[in-house]
Amino acid sequence: MVDTAFLGTEFFVDAAAFAAAVQPLVEKDRAGATILASVLAGQIAEPFPGGPPLLATVTAAGRLTAAALRIPQYPMTVVIDPELSDPTGTLDELAAAVLARGEVVVGLGGRRPTIELLARCWAARTGVMPTLRMSLLFHRLGTLTPPDGVPGASRVASVHDPVDVDLLARWWFEFEQETGANAHAASTAPDPNVIVRGAARGQVVTIWSDRGRDVAAAGHTAVRDGSARIAPVYAPPELRRRGYGSAVTTAAVRSAEALGATEVSLFTDAAYLPANEVYRALGFRVVAEFAEYEMPAAVAVSIGGPSFAGSD
Repeated sequence: MVDTAFLGTEFFVDAAAFAAAVQPLVEKDRAGATILASVLAGQIAEPFPGGPPLLATVTAAGRLTAAALRIPQYPMTVVIDPELSDPTGTLDELAAAVLARGEVVVGLGGRRPTIELLARCWAARTGVMPTLRMSLLFHRLGTLTPPDGVPGASRVASVHDPVDVDLLARWWFEFEQETGANAHAASTAPDPNVIVRGAARGQVVTIWSDRGRDVAAAGHTAVRDGSARIAPVYAPPELRRRGYGSAVTTAAVRSAEALGATEVSLFTDAAYLPANEVYRALGFRVVAEFAEYEMPAAVAVSIGGPSFAGSD
């Protein structure tokens, strides 16, 4: 049991110090901490634009029970100790501490049971109930089963090639527009800097080409602790249902494995059955369910009263 009488929240300024502090949680729940760990590693390698992140830990009687990370304009990702029998006190303490600072929080993300409970704690303190925006399935690759007979070949995109950078900037923008990914921080136009910054954080992108035409692309995160995550995967609408997405995902997996990955994972929208079927056929298996909640209107509340974030 955790003695909730000794709950406390600490906010960090230094991302590397925060990474060291939360490592025990990451090791306890590698699946649940996958987003926090990869975003944090990216922040250390190449800070995200928009200002400093929110970095917080909750402890109970000296024991680390939760960690939270929020890049400006993105949901706050939360991880808890999976051994907690009742995380309500920990999550309520986190909500209270974040709100007391007047932090702008546009959404909440993490394992679904954790975020459902955090949303209720948030609503109890603010009167504003976050709403479910998206259910996500977290998949881990078992045995890779490549597609048969897909024409074309793969190549690694070059961040030094303006043609590749412009192509990927356009495709990533179209991916965001189509899926609603990064809804609060979505670009208003293709941004080549997104590709350059991704490369600086260790992202590798593979492009599939067929008869001299680039037809699909898949990225993967830097390999850290033997793990890499595939994201995003995109083919233009007119080029779908030809196997290109499966082929480029396979190529991205092999790229990650060549760089030392022994565990490869990805997320899908739980409601989008075609993508889930494609990845199941490749050998990915669901290992966890995540959720992303968003704030309806009031996205931050301080001791002094409610704060609103306009269009953020």
